[in-house]
Amino acid sequence: MTRISVAIAVAREARDRLYEVASVCRALGFGHTSTRSDSGVLLGSAEIEDLPTLRAVPGVLSIEMDDQRPRGVRRSPPVRVRRGASLRLRHSPSREFER
Repeated sequence: MTRISVAIAVAREARDRLYEVASVCRALGFGHTSTRSDSGVLLGSAEIEDLPTLRAVPGVLSIEMDDQRPRGVRRSPPVRVRRGASLRLRHSPSREFER
């Protein structure tokens, strides 16, 4: 199993229960390292296989994987885990174009 760094965004309407959402995610295998309560983001690590389960937690808006390879190294396209009848991976725009 591969453990990766992730950022879990909590929906605005669930931010008043941010620590409850973090607790549920930890129980599902999320290695919680820090919380950005002002923006509603949980930082830590998780197994790739656990991402759909974490995404299904009530209050979780999205999960982004953090790729820590040095710049210039070829990367696979970023993906975002979506909620729905068929949990699937969808390509998301590269961060380089957002700047």
